[in-house]
Amino acid sequence: MQKNTKRLLSFILGSCIFVTFTWFRTPSKNDVMKMSLGSDRVLLSSTGESLQTLRTDFKKRRWAWQPLKRFPQSLQHAVILAEDQRFPYHLGFDPLGFARALLANLKGSRLQGASTITMQLSDLIQEDVLLNNHSIKKGSISHKLLQIARAFFIELKWSKDEILEAYFNLIHLRGEFQGVPAFSAAYLNKDPLALDPAESFMIASLISSPNQRADHLKNKVCALYQRSAFHKGSSCLNILASVDQFFKNPPSMPASPSLAPHLARRLFKNSNDTFLTSTLDGDLQRKVTAILEKNIYRLKNSNVRDTAAIVIDNHTGNVLAYVGTVSSSENPYVDGVMSYRQAGSSLKPFIYGKAIETKTLTAASILLDDPTAISWGGDVYRPSNYDKHFYGPVAVREALASSLNVPAVKAVTILGLHETYSTLQSLQFSNLQEPDYYGVSMALGAVEVRLDELANAYRMLANGGVWSPLRFTEADSKKASTAQRILSPEAAYIIGSILSDPDARSIGFGWDNPLETPFWTAVKTGTSKDYRDNWCLGYSEHYTVGVWAGNFNAEAMNKVSGVSGVGPSWYEIMSELHRDKRSSAPAPPAHVVEKEVRHEWALHPHKEYFIQGTEPQQNVIETALQKRVQFIFPAEGSVLVKDPHIDQEHVALFIRFKGDVPSKSQLLWDGKNLGEAISPFKIPQPETGRHELVIANNGKILGKVLFTIRGAED
Repeated sequence: MQKNTKRLLSFILGSCIFVTFTWFRTPSKNDVMKMSLGSDRVLLSSTGESLQTLRTDFKKRRWAWQPLKRFPQSLQHAVILAEDQRFPYHLGFDPLGFARALLANLKGSRLQGASTITMQLSDLIQEDVLLNNHSIKKGSISHKLLQIARAFFIELKWSKDEILEAYFNLIHLRGEFQGVPAFSAAYLNKDPLALDPAESFMIASLISSPNQRADHLKNKVCALYQRSAFHKGSSCLNILASVDQFFKNPPSMPASPSLAPHLARRLFKNSNDTFLTSTLDGDLQRKVTAILEKNIYRLKNSNVRDTAAIVIDNHTGNVLAYVGTVSSSENPYVDGVMSYRQAGSSLKPFIYGKAIETKTLTAASILLDDPTAISWGGDVYRPSNYDKHFYGPVAVREALASSLNVPAVKAVTILGLHETYSTLQSLQFSNLQEPDYYGVSMALGAVEVRLDELANAYRMLANGGVWSPLRFTEADSKKASTAQRILSPEAAYIIGSILSDPDARSIGFGWDNPLETPFWTAVKTGTSKDYRDNWCLGYSEHYTVGVWAGNFNAEAMNKVSGVSGVGPSWYEIMSELHRDKRSSAPAPPAHVVEKEVRHEWALHPHKEYFIQGTEPQQNVIETALQKRVQFIFPAEGSVLVKDPHIDQEHVALFIRFKGDVPSKSQLLWDGKNLGEAISPFKIPQPETGRHELVIANNGKILGKVLFTIRGAED
């Protein structure tokens, strides 16, 4: 008696443990939805437009979860009729159905399993099956008993509609396709809601044997249809036509847009969401892609095969366009926005900005651009400019805007190596090495950066020196901003005024270049060593645009600069952004002082900006350095027209310049030596076209002017 009592208590205790365990192990419908990851992820624009479909599971094909209302009544009726006629009434287990199946099996009829819809679902919602594609082990008595127990608890926790909804989304139908949504898209090219009765009965007939032959399926569909309320005495001909069509067409998923593959891979790497709403503007994404495609084709003969771009809203940090690659190379899957590439001259604004903020330099400070040798780590470093010329004394404004290299290196030595490194570190560049690794070459782009990080650093300048992280998704946009001040408002404003100054830029780039926009912008280019990378980054009142071009395999381009390479793409993107929007220059901060100054080599004074207390007392800024030569005629950017009333044999151009010209200085006409530089200098019968005049002494440029000569008939 005591032994029987112990057995009874053990049975009761074990049953309680089993019931408790099974109850808590039974997931809710919401839990199943979270685990039921589709095989495809869909990236949406900020307005809900589908931009990119990305397949992430190649073992199955399952579509995004659909609510029950997306499955027609004909399908619900057909599936219940085929699989579980008493589904609305039982609690997971159907005794009548079980008895019927047992009797049929004993008689030797077709083997029947007696699994209800809920029992089948109990297998489908197991974590290993949903997440890891494990197969369902069927056939044993223990499995059937466990199936019944799980189904009972599902019925207690879920509504009948929830059970049916999950079943339609998870049931295996044919081949790799799971769930009615994926099956109907692949085989019928339809949304589930558009299924007609014939297709509904065909799907219901496939559930018990997904890979059955056509003749078997026809018989099964027809028999099921004749038992249904849809029959009403009609023949099976329409039903059988749907079966014939099903076997005639191979499965194919509908074409999906592919506008942002690189961003989709980046975002879904850390997200299990089936749909992800990005900050991208779909129309802008298309236009930026088209602009890059046009310009990469333009550069095909210059050995430029890869390019990328990013567009950011200055105020919110929302990324509005993200084109990871437009490529004619064998590397279309590389994300150019996230690739680490040498920055070239694109880091100079931040170095000069810190020097101005710390009052080490001003925009009017004079630096000498001359042949310079710097010892570093046992080696001798000799920086030179892009055009291999030197310009003598230059103001910081000219040195930065025209991207002169020697003054930038001197700015690093003046500011200090560790202060320079600390400035770059504050911009959140993720691949910085130790400062001694770079030395003074930090100023000239030895640092490897990503396009998104570099563009966000320029956005910092647009926002008055305040940095905040980029936002790529709708969820990011709802997060509080973690803003940090990197530069003072005064230093950021002065750097912006320099980068928007076409006069200061003319030394290095002339007047006619893609950096000149008809609205206010501040822009900087960069070209890395051996022409491996082109950069163009700049901002307007509202937007920051960054463009990169080069070759992902690190091949050098054919002497393509930032201006000629990515400059046109940057200009077109900015123009598109401001098609219906103005961009105005920012107002100077309270502690910025405007003063009219003139360097000794300049013909005319110009307005300069200073942090209060750093402005010079005198208007003329003197230097003990050799003064630059100023061309009086022709003027920079001028267009000269030959007089038609003068015999063309007697047409001549008289060059005039002022300034200290050392003896033996040479006058160069488009690189050709015309002799010793004297003023005035007569050039007989000058040819039409665009010309460059240079006064040089021992390889150092003392003065330069670009101008155009036209014939009378032009």
